[in-house]
Amino acid sequence: MSRRRRWWAMSGLVASGLLAAISWSIASAQAPVTLSGDPLKGRDLFIHKGCIKCHSVWGVGGKLGPDLTQVGMGRSFLQIAGALWSHSPKMLELMRRRGMPLPTFTPEQMRDLITYLYYLNYFNEPGDAHRGQELFSAKGCIHCHAVGGMGGSVGPRLDTFGRYGSPLYMAQAMWNHGPRMTAEMVRRGIRPPVFRGKEMADLLAFIRGRAVSGTPTPRLAIPGNPLVGRRLFAQKGCRRCHAINGMGGQVGPDLGRREWHRSVTEIAGAMWNHGPKMWAKMKQLGIPRPTFSQNEMADLIAYLYFVGYTDPPGNVVKGRRLFAEKGCHACHTLGGGEEKIGPDLTLSTAIASPLELAAAMWNHAPTMEKLVQEKGLPWPKFDDDEMRDLVTYIRSMARGSISRRQVP
Repeated sequence: MSRRRRWWAMSGLVASGLLAAISWSIASAQAPVTLSGDPLKGRDLFIHKGCIKCHSVWGVGGKLGPDLTQVGMGRSFLQIAGALWSHSPKMLELMRRRGMPLPTFTPEQMRDLITYLYYLNYFNEPGDAHRGQELFSAKGCIHCHAVGGMGGSVGPRLDTFGRYGSPLYMAQAMWNHGPRMTAEMVRRGIRPPVFRGKEMADLLAFIRGRAVSGTPTPRLAIPGNPLVGRRLFAQKGCRRCHAINGMGGQVGPDLGRREWHRSVTEIAGAMWNHGPKMWAKMKQLGIPRPTFSQNEMADLIAYLYFVGYTDPPGNVVKGRRLFAEKGCHACHTLGGGEEKIGPDLTLSTAIASPLELAAAMWNHAPTMEKLVQEKGLPWPKFDDDEMRDLVTYIRSMARGSISRRQVP
């Protein structure tokens, strides 16, 4: 698939409702807030606000700035906002040189734009059928399964999976039949396959192309519902072994940690790869092995994918240090004191929610850039969780400031 066709394929998925609006409540360090975003609106903003003139997505668009396909990968909402802020001086200078107006965003528009950037990797890059054919043999699938008349007959034919547009249905079947499959592979001396990156998407692309005619009507990739997935995470017993940002079991890894923020295909692959160890541990602990039906695997993986979108509580101590190290104190006060060129941040509406903050920082970047240059200060850049820690500290000072003002 060409890059331009890939771009419009993504657009078609959005237009047909496959990239449904994300809407779910969280209680974060910034505020109890509902982070809801519509990637369709975000894509339109990306075009109409002029982002596409400098940046590309899946290789389609401008070449002056980097391709933003991967910008949301492994980053939370505030981490993406921090990345936009950190690079804003270069973007402002480029726009000035080219006579381009600076686009401004309302909090809702910034939410939709960042949601779009985060959602780009939900379905992952389309699979490579040629690579999938190689994997079909290399991973040992060909010994037990046939597709299009090619392969073994130990297991069921895979032609039926040719109707699906997402590897999640195949991943669900593999999980449900995993113990029997691995036992048979061990019996036959076949090493169970391990899937990396988008290999499952490549394998499905091969199956779709090879499947015999007469396959039932294709089914489009239905995005999972993270709200339903969160409920399944508890109902299926996942929470007994795994935590999300410290909440849950300690037997397995905390799936809210950044190293587990992966694409949908990578999450599905990781579940299969670690399946034998998980099944053995469940048996040892007397936990029933869960199975999935209908869209449940897609819902669960959607939850795990979007866990990384929301920001858990930050570190107040680190935030206090960042307020000084990043030079914020040179222009801003917290809770009163000597008046400075910038506003008292404890009184600013920008810290009311991540949405307000992201929009305010972008919209005021030209003014702040000028003031920073006048004072001879370096432009503050934020990496990893620094934005989250800083906002947590400012909000803690805001609460203290309100308490002090209420004392008679």
